Amino acid sequence: MKKNINMRHSLKYRMALATALVATLVLVVSAGFSQYYAYESLKGLLQDQQDTRVKMVAEQLDEKLESREVVLRRLAKQLEPALARPATELRRLATGAVDMPESFNAVLMAWPDGTLAFSTAVPEGYKANVSEREYFRAILRGAPFVVSDLIQGRYSNSPGVILAVPLHGPKGELRAVVAGVLNLNGHNFLRELSRSRVGVTGYYCLVSAPSNPRYALHPVAGTVLQPARAEGESCGAEQPKSAWEWFAPKQPIVARHALEANGWQVVAVLPAQEAFSPLIEIRQRAVIAGVMSLLVAGALMWLLIRHILAPLEHLHRTVRQLATRPTAVAELQHDSEDEIGELATAFSEVMHQLSERERALEAAKDRADASEKRMEAIANHVPDYVSFIDASERFAYVNQAYANHFGLAPAQIVGLTVRELWGTSEYVANEPFLAQARAGEAVTVTRECADGAWFEVTYQPAWNEARDALTGLHMFARNVTDERARLRQLEAQTLSDHLTGLLNRKGFDRRLADVMARADANGQRAALLLVDLDDFKAVNDTHGHAIGDRLLVAFAERLSHCVRKGDAVARIGGDEFAIILENVGHPGTVDRLARTVVQAALRPLVIGDQPFVATASVGSALHQPHGGSSISELFMRADMALYEAKRCGKARHASPTAPATFTV
Repeated sequence: MKKNINMRHSLKYRMALATALVATLVLVVSAGFSQYYAYESLKGLLQDQQDTRVKMVAEQLDEKLESREVVLRRLAKQLEPALARPATELRRLATGAVDMPESFNAVLMAWPDGTLAFSTAVPEGYKANVSEREYFRAILRGAPFVVSDLIQGRYSNSPGVILAVPLHGPKGELRAVVAGVLNLNGHNFLRELSRSRVGVTGYYCLVSAPSNPRYALHPVAGTVLQPARAEGESCGAEQPKSAWEWFAPKQPIVARHALEANGWQVVAVLPAQEAFSPLIEIRQRAVIAGVMSLLVAGALMWLLIRHILAPLEHLHRTVRQLATRPTAVAELQHDSEDEIGELATAFSEVMHQLSERERALEAAKDRADASEKRMEAIANHVPDYVSFIDASERFAYVNQAYANHFGLAPAQIVGLTVRELWGTSEYVANEPFLAQARAGEAVTVTRECADGAWFEVTYQPAWNEARDALTGLHMFARNVTDERARLRQLEAQTLSDHLTGLLNRKGFDRRLADVMARADANGQRAALLLVDLDDFKAVNDTHGHAIGDRLLVAFAERLSHCVRKGDAVARIGGDEFAIILENVGHPGTVDRLARTVVQAALRPLVIGDQPFVATASVGSALHQPHGGSSISELFMRADMALYEAKRCGKARHASPTAPATFTV
């Protein structure tokens, strides 16, 4: 009874849950779009405010620097008539003329040669020269006003900046340079910037010119004078950008504006936690309200669905009784004109049709069983392997030959999965072909088994009657080991030289093409050596072709012992041989092998009881990976090198990059 109640209620629960999920999805998507739009709008508004604020601060700093320029020019005018006085009087005059530290923390004056006349920042009589300072050089070059790069105090180690103007004589000649010093740690208008806040937790920083960017001002004292970015500086508040930035903001609002006076950059930073706190707070409240609304809507939906599905529950109970009491079909309500009444009527008709079809299926089953037994008897007498796997890759049928191959009875294989019977390694190797067949395409492959036997395997998709779904795969396999052996034997005969057993010209061409392709693919060198027996025609003419053939066979054997394992030796003409070297690590390997071949040919070859000396000339060519050379170009370079070796006296080696050399 408990199971029955669960079945009745499951449809209600699923419909209520589905409705709640759809409503939740709509709410989440809508909230997501709203959150994204609100984030972008708020971010744009905050960025505009920040840009405006930092621009105003930069303009104020420019104005204050301009006002300091006016102070310096006024001081220069006051000092001009008194330049002939002692430095002590000039210092006293400057001290009285400039408000310190309101305007400058210190003022100084230097003569045109860079000698320091006085400085209020050092004791009287202090000797110094500022001719190497960049701001001084800029004045000498004719600049009317100079703001120095960020400097570090020699004694205080404090960051600072120097403003300088020229002091000209009546004829426009430079008589002195007047400068003011601003200590960025002192009490002045620049120091006030570091104490200003952006919002509650935001802050400003000041970065020197892009040529040598450093922090001139920073809320963290230890960061001052440290290197900064030339572009995109955020006062060290950088955060990695995330695709979910709109949902969980981490990037601060950063605004930058450069000073017109010296190119320094004012940077304002507003942390994301403060900038987007209203958005996050609203989202939290919206989530709570949305959850409460969904809970109420879910409860109301469950009650409504329960009322609507009451007639369906009666139909469900009646249908369940049919398994033990077939006469219960008469209790189905047919008088209802809604979908449930139509369902009851249709179910009664289906039950009647099923009774008739069941009798017909029993008769068809008997006929199918007889046909299946005949087919199985035929398949068991076929020497090829025949099997069928269902959609879950379990064997549903194997013939006797297939079972004998695995040393099992057919009944022991049926029910096993392909992986269980074949083993994981064999299954993984065949998985691409199985997948191709499951996709509806017949596949035929030839594979080698662990025992060395070769099988041609065909995977044939099996469709249902409507041909719109696969029910499994037919697998057919036949042993083709003898066929492949005969093919390899025939191929070897067509690629081998009948006299020496080496590769013939056809085998040579195929091997050279394969080696060059692998060399280009793996980024390795390859080499070709052409070997020609000197004056071999004289041996044939003097001793006959039989002796000449035996000499060719003996030389071929000796040539094979000169090369590395894996290198190829071919006879490409009457007395012409070729050596193909693969994976040449160093070009010197080719030269050493060529010398070995030349020396090997100098040793007498005994044919019968008579020794013969058949010298050899060698021409070599190296193929560089991705060098763009073709097979014909490589062969032509080796052939030209062989011609050069013969032209220079034979019994020697030549290459396109080295002259022919005689080897003893």
